[in-house]
Amino acid sequence: MLVPCTVESVRVHVLTGQHVVLLQAKESNRLLPIWIGPDQAHSIATRIAGIASERPLTHDLMMDVLSKLGVEITRIVVKDLVADDSGGGVFHGSLFLQFGEREVEIDCRPSDAIALAVRCDARILVSDTVLDRSAISAESEDDENIAVFKEFIQTLPDDPPGPSTS
Repeated sequence: MLVPCTVESVRVHVLTGQHVVLLQAKESNRLLPIWIGPDQAHSIATRIAGIASERPLTHDLMMDVLSKLGVEITRIVVKDLVADDSGGGVFHGSLFLQFGEREVEIDCRPSDAIALAVRCDARILVSDTVLDRSAISAESEDDENIAVFKEFIQTLPDDPPGPSTS
């Protein structure tokens, strides 16, 4: 089953420079943190804030190409979380494109898919198994791990800095 979500915020930890996008499950208090790169964080955050770039960012370029080809992004899906060798995990996503009567699923990083979705108001969907494994409650203080994560999230500024020019 797929759960509709919205982008709650994009944040960056001041000391570590790590970026995270928080997806909020609709009709639920669950938040899904997905650690992402600084370029994707900048791309998502500036679009949500309505800040225009002087020149098209990569995700703006992709949207322009798709639009001129008559292709629509219908939805994006965060479909899996695959364990890695370091004890963490890697999220897997899909981008669904519609052109004419044909729909195509494209494998992609969830961060890129989210950056595109916020540009065209495409639905953001997350597998319920991914939410069950990785989401945190936005309201519960019962679990010590959730409390620690919420404390960490509160230390993050709402807007990530722009990408480095070096």
